[in-house]
Amino acid sequence: SGLCVLTYQGSGFCVTGKIEAGYIQTGDRVLAMPPNETCTVKGITLHDEPLDWAAAGDHVSLTVTGMDIIKINVGCVFCDIKEPIRACSRFRARVLLFNIEVPITQGFPVVLHYQTISEPATIRKLVSVLHKSSGEVLKKKPKCLGKGMNAVVEIQTQRPVALELYKDFKELGRFMLRYVGSTIAAGVVTEIKE
Repeated sequence: SGLCVLTYQGSGFCVTGKIEAGYIQTGDRVLAMPPNETCTVKGITLHDEPLDWAAAGDHVSLTVTGMDIIKINVGCVFCDIKEPIRACSRFRARVLLFNIEVPITQGFPVVLHYQTISEPATIRKLVSVLHKSSGEVLKKKPKCLGKGMNAVVEIQTQRPVALELYKDFKELGRFMLRYVGSTIAAGVVTEIKE
């Protein structure tokens, strides 16, 4: 089967989500990332109808066996064992800052909104400020970032998150950053650090 990416949203031994790419069929062995555990798909349902297989774009429920359901969290991605998605807690990203009240400095606390998860995170490094249209580096190692800026930053999440590089997989390479209830930036993953 092709790469099946399903973001977990449910509870119990039935997991629910959208297939972002590829397809999945009953009997497939899939990898859950994180926690990097394999399981078997015993059943697939779409709009309460049982199916033998489902493809990209479908919102499905899977019945899975062979792993401890306690290890699965919201945001867990089910994928092909041969082409696993990467799970990391540090990555570099290109971000566009919105109308923010407070300048962003190293160590700034944010909440990473990605797929179905909201994960506490920190801006670990301010790498560079970029020109809005050309992407050319205007300044390396800035002291702070202000509203409307385009920049490269390094982000550290509290727990590992399953991500892809934006250039390889757009749906799994974009995110939003929030601070005190407001969305302060949109970003794309450019480098996975671990």
